[in-house]
Amino acid sequence: MAEQEINAADLVKLTIDGKQVCVPKGTNLIEAALSVGIEIPFYCYHRHLSVAGNCRMCQVEIAGMPKLTIACNTIAVEGMVVRTHHTSPAVVAAQRATLEFLLLNHPLDCTVCDEAGHCKLQDYYYEYSASASRVLEDKVRKVKAQPLGPEVIYDGERCIMCTRCVRFCAEITKTAELAVLERSDRSVIGVHPGKELNNPLSGTVCDLCPVGALTHRRWRFNTRFWYTQESKSICTGCSTGCNARIAVRDEQIVLVRARLNSAVNQEWMCDEGRYGFERFQPCGRLARPVIRSGLELRAVPLEESYAAAANGLRMENDGAAAMLLSPLLTLEEMWLALCFFAELMGGDVQSAWVALQLKRRKLNSVEQLLVSPDLAANAWGLPLLGAGNHGDGDYRTRCEENYLSLLARIRRGEVRRLLLVGDRALLDEDLDIELIDALLAVEQSVAITPRGLLDGESLDAERGLLGAHQLCRIVLPGRTVHEKSGVMVNKDFRLQRLSRLLTPPENSLPEWMHLQGIAQAGGKVLAGGYIGDERLLYAEMAKRCSALAGISLRDIGDLGIALSPQGGRVL
Repeated sequence: MAEQEINAADLVKLTIDGKQVCVPKGTNLIEAALSVGIEIPFYCYHRHLSVAGNCRMCQVEIAGMPKLTIACNTIAVEGMVVRTHHTSPAVVAAQRATLEFLLLNHPLDCTVCDEAGHCKLQDYYYEYSASASRVLEDKVRKVKAQPLGPEVIYDGERCIMCTRCVRFCAEITKTAELAVLERSDRSVIGVHPGKELNNPLSGTVCDLCPVGALTHRRWRFNTRFWYTQESKSICTGCSTGCNARIAVRDEQIVLVRARLNSAVNQEWMCDEGRYGFERFQPCGRLARPVIRSGLELRAVPLEESYAAAANGLRMENDGAAAMLLSPLLTLEEMWLALCFFAELMGGDVQSAWVALQLKRRKLNSVEQLLVSPDLAANAWGLPLLGAGNHGDGDYRTRCEENYLSLLARIRRGEVRRLLLVGDRALLDEDLDIELIDALLAVEQSVAITPRGLLDGESLDAERGLLGAHQLCRIVLPGRTVHEKSGVMVNKDFRLQRLSRLLTPPENSLPEWMHLQGIAQAGGKVLAGGYIGDERLLYAEMAKRCSALAGISLRDIGDLGIALSPQGGRVL
């Protein structure tokens, strides 16, 4: 989100726990306190949902007011003096009483609860109360493990009726599947008769639930949170680039939660992206570089494959060199691939001989709230690097047309040297017998991909193929998008960081390292010298690419930075 200058007339000054605070008019006290590092506890409040005022945890003391008031529904005004639990004994007592009330019927099953380790109810209990229950009567028993839809399961005994889930379905997706049923201490969350929670963003309600009452059916009880490694990264399912927290255990992604970023996805995430991380990890992996002789594949040492690739792709001034790029490449890899195409292959990066695969799809009204129509996580990084701008129409149309045009050139036999960089640089669904024959006839073709094939396997079009990479003369073992780090650009030209989530296979290398190795074998040095670190690669790209001038990885941070379509940060 672009930073905007705020006039002094649009600001109000107040005091919170003795600190002077200056915030825009209309800011509530929770957000005002957060702006100076003071955390006011809450359950039901969410900055992108309406204010419900259900939980009463955010009570504060305001000078001149006879009673405590909730901070979520109180707007900061000029001269206001506020005291939170840090400085007010009355607030401390009120929060302790509120927690006791919320826990009256809550089950004491934290040791087996799926949310153990990141439950705000548990956290707040130890931070603000930590007193023994005084209830002698039997607790009210409610529904347990009740499916609300194909992806979400509900435990009524844990629910504190914050209604975040209800408000999300009513206000954001506008599908209104959920409601508060019954009354008083018998209240539960349920679906309307004849409905189920099955909208494209249904898993988001689990992220919004602060106490573990709503959990993911497929990840329920799969691991304890403290056994996992959690990373901040982005979803690569489409070009929205939703911010997420991804938990990994034993090289398996065991939980994906949306991460709050008001400029990208608020705290929402589509089910396709959340539950689809595994689709980027192929079942079979290439163990060693492979060279095809005729229809036979032969495993070779890395140095031999580099020498063969360099010899075949080397510049011949014949204008017949082409490159297909995967939209799952990082921006650094795209940049180095363009350098490789110009330096070693002698191609024009601004020509139609460089293409990036971008496929569009139709979206329903709920999907359109968040999901991008293009299944291409980093397609929008290409024009920032000075490529992909030729042709007519909008960028998506130009990208699609250029990709199909290059495939047509291959079919006509006009391409003599071909480089495929990354997984899905050429989609298997675009292969037909004519294109298969044309790819097999290309004089020199190289693919860098994480997808596997069997050593010594024979190619036979009649039996089918594992993928387009098998049709290339040289195949190098690359990495998946979750096995490397870098930066990506979403559809709104927001530069965001991608984190490595999984450990790659031993013999695989990221695409950019393979490109450097081939270039060196061909007597060329890319980017001024050999680079062995992803951070150094970004620094070199930012130094040489005007669109990224002055933008460091630290500037990008966890939430990204907005760029203009022409490059440069948006101020």
